[in-house]
Amino acid sequence: MTKGSVIPILERNRQFLQLRKEGMSRTELARRFNLSPSRVYLIEKQDAATRSMAERRARMIKQLQDANDMDKLWPVEDLLDALGLIVVTRKRLVDHFAEKVQDQISLREFMDMCVDAPVEGLDFMMSPLLRVYGLGKKGFWSVVKGLTDLDMGTRCNQEWQTRLVKVMIKH
Repeated sequence: MTKGSVIPILERNRQFLQLRKEGMSRTELARRFNLSPSRVYLIEKQDAATRSMAERRARMIKQLQDANDMDKLWPVEDLLDALGLIVVTRKRLVDHFAEKVQDQISLREFMDMCVDAPVEGLDFMMSPLLRVYGLGKKGFWSVVKGLTDLDMGTRCNQEWQTRLVKVMIKH
C-alpha cells in the first residue's frame, strides 16, 4: 500500500481480515494499515459479531423451516434476528415487545401486525406495526421485506404471500 493511497473502509477491512487469517500479527497489520491497536481490535471484534449473528440467523431460519408452523411461539428476539431487520427497526420492536411484556410471538401474530386492522376508538384502519413507537414507514417496509425474503417453510411462505397481497394493496 503506497503512502497516501485511499481504499474504501469495507475493502480495507476485508483485506485486513484476510491478512489476519493468513497469520499476520496485529502489530504488523496496525502498522501496515496505519491503524491504532484499539482500532485493530474493534475490526476483529466487529467481524466476529457479524459472523456470529449470521450463524445465529441461519440456525433460526432452519428452525422456522423445520417447524413450518404459523402458530408456534418463538422468542421475539430470535424471530427478529431471523428477519434481518435494519438496526433501528429491530431495536424499536424489541422495545415494543418488552413494554408489552411479551417475550414470545407466533409468525401468524407477527404477520398480522403488517396487515391493516381497526384502530381502537377511531374510525379507520392502520397496520399495528405502524403504531409501534418510532418504527415509521422505513421500519414497516424493513419488516415486510424481511418476511418476504425469509424462507419460513412452505405453509408459512404461502400464508405470508396471501397477507403480502393485502399489504401491497393498502400501502
